[in-house]
Amino acid sequence: MAARLGVIVQKVYVENDISASAIAGSERQEFDEFMHDWQRGAFKVPLAYTTGRLTRDNIVAERVIAAARQTGISPYYVASPWCDLNTAAGRRMYRSLAVNDTGEAEDIQERVQRKKLEDAREGKAAGGPRTYGYGLVIGYDPVKKKDIRDPYQVIDEEVAVLQEGKRRTLAGDSQFTIVRDWNARGITTSKAGQKVKHKGNVTICDGRWDVGRLKRTLLNECYIIFDPTSHPTDCPCLQNPETGGTRIHHTERHRAKWPGLFTRAEHDSMATVFNGRNVYWSNVGQVKARTYLLSGIVECGGTWRNTEKKGSYCGGQMYGQGKVYDTKKGRVYQRRYACKKWDRDGSRLGCSTVFRIADAVEAYVTEQVLFRFDSPEVLRALTPADNEERMAQLVQDLAELQVRREQLAAEYARKEHDKDDYRVMMKAIKNDIEAAESEKKQLLSTKAKSLAVPTSGLREVWDTASIEWRASVVTLVVERVIIHPGRPVRKMWPNKNGWWFDPDLVEIVWLH
Repeated sequence: MAARLGVIVQKVYVENDISASAIAGSERQEFDEFMHDWQRGAFKVPLAYTTGRLTRDNIVAERVIAAARQTGISPYYVASPWCDLNTAAGRRMYRSLAVNDTGEAEDIQERVQRKKLEDAREGKAAGGPRTYGYGLVIGYDPVKKKDIRDPYQVIDEEVAVLQEGKRRTLAGDSQFTIVRDWNARGITTSKAGQKVKHKGNVTICDGRWDVGRLKRTLLNECYIIFDPTSHPTDCPCLQNPETGGTRIHHTERHRAKWPGLFTRAEHDSMATVFNGRNVYWSNVGQVKARTYLLSGIVECGGTWRNTEKKGSYCGGQMYGQGKVYDTKKGRVYQRRYACKKWDRDGSRLGCSTVFRIADAVEAYVTEQVLFRFDSPEVLRALTPADNEERMAQLVQDLAELQVRREQLAAEYARKEHDKDDYRVMMKAIKNDIEAAESEKKQLLSTKAKSLAVPTSGLREVWDTASIEWRASVVTLVVERVIIHPGRPVRKMWPNKNGWWFDPDLVEIVWLH
C-alpha cells in the first residue's frame, strides 16, 4: 500500500493479540500513540489493513473522524474502501463501515461463546497452558518448534507425583515438607522452562514448587472423577468414559474426556486438611495490615552456619515473627524480628541465627529518626532539586546567625554594648532567625509534604499517627536497619524498666 501510494513508512504500530472491539475492553497503548502522533503531525498519511483494524467501536470511530478533519488527511486501507472523512458523504460511508465492524465483533463474540459452551458440554479441553499430569507428547511441530501434546492423555510420571502429594497430604505432611522434598528431587511444575511475563519483564520459569501452588494444584477440580448424580441425562458429556475428570465452565460441571485422578471424597478430604490448618492463625479471613514498623528494611547482620556459605555474611531480610514464652507470670507473647530460614519453595533464605525484640528495635530506631529530622542534612535532602541551593544557603545563614547571637551575648557581657543597643541588635538577629526558619519550613520536599510530615512537633504527633504513616516517614531517611548478632549481656535499655537490649548491635544505614 505504501509503495502504491508513493509514501515512506515512518513508523509501524503493532497490536498483535489485542482486540479493537469495545466488547473486549483491551487497553490499546499502540492505538492511542498512533492517534496522538497523527494529530500532532508526526506522519502525514495513516495506513491500516482494514477499518476494523483501527477500531470496531462506534465511539472510537468518531475520534478517527475528528482526527481526519483536524489534519485534513483520511486513512488509507489495504482491504477496505477509502473514505474521504472531510466530506459528509465520506463520513456517512465510514460510519456505516464502523457499524458493520462493531456488529461483526459482536457476532464473533456470540459464536465464540456458543462454541466454548458446546465444547464444555462435550467435555473437551478449554485450551491454554496444559494442566499438570496431562498433555502426553505425541509428536513435534517443526514450524512452531514445539512438542505436540494430547491434552486427554496422562503423563504417568506426573500422575505418580500427584498421587504421592495426595497420600502425603492425607497422612499429615505439611505443604512445606512436600515442596521442599520435591524441589530437592528435581520434580518441576508444568511451567518449567516456559517464558513468564511479569510487569513487562520476561523470565524463564524454573518450575519450582512452593507453598500455595501445591495446594492449588492438588485441589484443581479437573482431577475429580465426575459424579453424574442430578446431572441432565441428555447432556452429551455423559457419553465420555465414566472415569472421566471434571470439565468446568463458569458455574457448570461436565464429565471430561480426560481421565480423572481423585475421587470426590479424596478431594474433599484434602481440602479439609488444607483449610483446617488455617484455624491456627488468628488473622485468617481478615484484612492483613502492617503490624511491624520496620517491615521490609530490617537486614540480618549474622553469618551463615552449616551450609556451603558458612562464615559469609548473611544479609537476609528479617521478618516479624512473634513467639510465646513461659514465664513465672504465665505465657507471654513477644514481638520479634527474626532472620527467616526457609522460603515458600523450601530453599534457604537466611542464616536464621539472629533474633531481636521488635518493640526495643522500633523504639530505638524511632528515637534516632526523630533526632535525625532535626538535622540540617535531612532538611537539605528532603528539599526539591530546584530548592537545594536556597536550602543550603538558609542552613548556612542560620548557623552564622546562631554564632552571631552568641558573640553578641559575649560582647554584651564584656560591656562592649550598652543595654539598649544590645536589645536592638539581638531583636534584629532573632527576626532574621525566625524569617530563615519560616522559609526553611516552606522548602520541605514534595514527598515529605505528601506524607504530611510536620516541620515541627513531629514527636507530638508520632504516637497517635498510624503505623503506615510512621513507616513512610522512617523510609524517608532510613535505607535499612542491620541487626548484628550478640547478646545484651544483662543490659537494660533505655532504663531499668526497659528491655534486655543493646542498641550498639543495631546499625542504621541512613539515606540522608
